[in-house]
Parts: sequence; structure tokens; C-alpha cells
Amino acid sequence: MADARTRLENMRVSEHLLAKLKRAQSAARNALDADLARIGLTIPQFLALAHIAETADVSGAELARMCSVTPQAIVSIVARLRDAGLIVREPAAGGGRSLTMRLTEKGADLIKTAFAHGYAIERYILDVLGPEAYEQLHSSLDRMADALSEESIVVKSSPWDGYVEDGFAALRTHLARRDA
Repeated sequence: MADARTRLENMRVSEHLLAKLKRAQSAARNALDADLARIGLTIPQFLALAHIAETADVSGAELARMCSVTPQAIVSIVARLRDAGLIVREPAAGGGRSLTMRLTEKGADLIKTAFAHGYAIERYILDVLGPEAYEQLHSSLDRMADALSEESIVVKSSPWDGYVEDGFAALRTHLARRDA
């Protein structure tokens, strides 16, 4: 543990875990964005189509939450998908003013193609990392997301203040070494 802590204290910004996660996320997003562009989709459109495919009779508000975008953004995305003939909007089964969405045949065909492109990227990552490292990464990312989620009490717990103090101590150590 001490070796890991010393390493952490001496890292450049680009060497920190959070910087590496951001770099990996950016590279993955760029790869997916470029590949989906070949079939005429953006990532937000892909996510919306994927969630519509998986969730029968999804409303716009639900879709916005699922895609982690604002309701205003989902209105624009849905309009483009509808105009392209990829989805239809229908009154909700329970009545009221709510409209639900479903894929058209064209939308269903396109989402299958899009999933194949996303699968290709994941398969490439699997081949680069190997099965064991791929599974470890999968598991580690889930554990990390769970630990840092909004529902987590980690940042509200007393040990968190100790982590912050450790951060200040590491910064002081780093600056002292740099200035020496």
C-alpha cells in the first residue's frame, strides 16, 4: 500500500487513474462516433434507438433519463429519428397526453447494424486486453461506478475527509520535491 501511495504522490496529472479513464472514455467515444458515422448515426441517436429497442413504449422523459441527456436534447434527437423514419410516436396505452416510441422496421434494421459496429469495437478491446484483463476491467469499472455513484455514502463518510487530507499531504510532498 505504501508503494502505491508513494507512486500516487509522484504522478504527473496525465498518469492519474481519473485522467487515464477520461482518455480511455474519449478514445472509445471517438472510435464509436467514427464507426457510427459510417452508417449515418450519432452516439446520442444510437443510445436513443437502443433504449427504444429494449424498452417497450418508452416515453420521452424516460428516454431522456436513460440516455443521460436533458428533456430538451431528447426532443431534438427523437425528432430527427422520427423524420428519418426510424421511430414512430404513438399515444400511451394508458391514455393521457403522453406519447411513447417504437422502432420502425427501418429503425430495427439500423439498430442491429449499429450494435454490430459497437460489438466490433468491444471485440477489438477484448482481443487487445485478453479475456482475463477484459473481465477484470469490466468488473472493476462496475465496482468503481457503484462506489462513486450519487447514491453512495462514500463522500459523506468520515473516511472521506481523511482521503482529502491525504490528497493535500501528497500535494505538499509533490510540490516540495519539485521545488527542491
